[in-house]
Amino acid sequence: MATPRIEVYLHAERAWVTDELAEAYAAALNRMLPELLAQPQGPDHTLSGLQEVEISIVDDEAIAAVHAEFLNDPTPTDAITFPYGEILVSCDTALRYATEHTLSPKEELFRYVVHGLVHLHGHRDYEPADREAMFAVQEPLVAKYCPTDI
Repeated sequence: MATPRIEVYLHAERAWVTDELAEAYAAALNRMLPELLAQPQGPDHTLSGLQEVEISIVDDEAIAAVHAEFLNDPTPTDAITFPYGEILVSCDTALRYATEHTLSPKEELFRYVVHGLVHLHGHRDYEPADREAMFAVQEPLVAKYCPTDI
């Protein structure tokens, strides 16, 4: 089983979303990936068959447009994952949620990326039991790999 390479791209101009952040995320995610791949796969897994995963950090306007086009919902969301290896995450949604819940925006944004990768590993979160199982995989990875020095 090959391990896909993870690339992180910035498509939003926000003071706290920097090239340094993208580089730190990419390094942490590439270190994390073997541990995620060692977890049991969900029924809809594609991650282990990908050569690359492209993560795009976007603003609410961009993610709302994609959400409308592909999921028929014109509102911003935290993350959208495509099975062919593309993940979009909203830095605006992360900042808003983190502010409302007294969390770190950088950690919240990292959580969205890990959430997308866990989706690619086949896990779904439509039903409460599935969501619990997904978070049981996701949250330890966020705690262990989220860069704290950026």
